[in-house]
Amino acid sequence: MIILALIAGIWWYNNFTIKITYATVSDEKINQEITIVQLTDLHGMSFGKDNRRLIDKIKNINPDFIVITGDMYSAGSEKGRDNAIRLMSELAKDFRVYFVNGEHDISESYFSELEEAGVVYLNYAYDDIYINDNSIRVYGITNSYYSGTFDLSNAFSLDESKYNILLAHIENFDAFSDFGIDLSICGDTHGGIIRLPFVGGVNNRGVWFPEVSNTDALYVKGLYELDDSKLFVSSGLGNYPLPIRLFNRPEIAVIKLVSE
Repeated sequence: MIILALIAGIWWYNNFTIKITYATVSDEKINQEITIVQLTDLHGMSFGKDNRRLIDKIKNINPDFIVITGDMYSAGSEKGRDNAIRLMSELAKDFRVYFVNGEHDISESYFSELEEAGVVYLNYAYDDIYINDNSIRVYGITNSYYSGTFDLSNAFSLDESKYNILLAHIENFDAFSDFGIDLSICGDTHGGIIRLPFVGGVNNRGVWFPEVSNTDALYVKGLYELDDSKLFVSSGLGNYPLPIRLFNRPEIAVIKLVSE
């Protein structure tokens, strides 16, 4: 019984408690520090009634703005959809919230409700903001997959005088870097679901042990650099299809932009 209770406790801790992950990105375009909170892959979960534990942690961080990178509910779950809308609507009362969807949370009525609540939905769109003496452009794309000819320049023009941030559910780091994005922020991977010492994530996009196999699926969790571009991938908050996280707790990601 003691062993079963210990296993149950480890499982609960790894799947239903929240940690805060920090990453710092420096760049010469940044004049004063900016704090960004990223949420992703909630899959309809609720941490406390109406996600109060999650909301309270975010309010304590007090970010300059929030970015949400999709799969906030699982397809077909009305309860999960409602949880996601309530969470983002509540956050939008106090913060500027940017949202792009994933492959699960696709619904025109869902997008409309979020926009009515003040969430900025970036469906192949961008928003220019001036914050803390910094000129920032936030782009958002909504791809569930990428063709071999994918090129951001077909949709956008780059303003190199601004610090350019791209929100996407699924990373395509080579293409994002080629376009000239300064920082891409993505989710989808769930951090490999299970993480092992010296190995990293167990599976991403059907690739086993991607962080040691040198494949295109290696961008699983954390901060990466390619040429002058950076990518941050969060392991997210929820589970799909089953809660089997291990050494990979649900996370709020906090990204600090600082002067180089």
